Amino acid sequence: MPLKDLLSVFDADARRQKAFDKTVTRLISRNQQHEERMACIEQLAMMDTPEANRALFRRWDMMADKKREDVAEKEYLLSVLVDKGTAILPFLREHNDRSTNVTWPTQVLRRIVDSDAVIEELLRVLKAEQERLAAFKPEKKTRLLQLLSDYDDPRVTPAVILSLDDFDETVRWEAAQTLSKVGDDRARDALVDRLASPDEDSARVRSALVAALYEGKWSVLDRKDVVTPHLGSDYRIGPRGNLIHID
Repeated sequence: MPLKDLLSVFDADARRQKAFDKTVTRLISRNQQHEERMACIEQLAMMDTPEANRALFRRWDMMADKKREDVAEKEYLLSVLVDKGTAILPFLREHNDRSTNVTWPTQVLRRIVDSDAVIEELLRVLKAEQERLAAFKPEKKTRLLQLLSDYDDPRVTPAVILSLDDFDETVRWEAAQTLSKVGDDRARDALVDRLASPDEDSARVRSALVAALYEGKWSVLDRKDVVTPHLGSDYRIGPRGNLIHID
């Protein structure tokens, strides 16, 4: 290829990349009008390239100044991604790995795969966050626990139990809330162990642990000596060993 033609190809590629970058910048800019961002979603969706599909997920990370417009754009993006089907799964996983915003992508996931695959993805991301040694994102772990609480699945319990030892108080509180809903007997000992732990210094979390034991209707007779000091005036141990709320 003659040098002139080669340079022309490079110039065309550079122009396309520049136009693409501008579209992405407009997509995630609060300074753009609502209609402009909606148009950017449509443009990127029509490109249907790996770069464009990856860029679409960046819209989840920006919140527009006007809530109605923000929700409308994200609902439109949701429908666009669902229409693409399982082809967008690699980009969804990439997003979940880097971003704290997992709620909207999970809504996409629920519409294109079965519940088993949704649980697998939520557990995968939670495990990665639990193992992360730097750049802690407690709000991400909290949201993942909330999303997992929707599923009655035996795989959920061990992952949530690990979060009872999290450094963040709110994550531990949310873990207790989640365990109260899963109906898994493995949760009982974990809740009692954390309640008795000298490392648990949060009255809020201890209250949530007791409430979880109550909601789970577990017998605690064999751990009575550990549980009783934390019941306060709100609960007592009934004749069958489960906690009874005192009105």
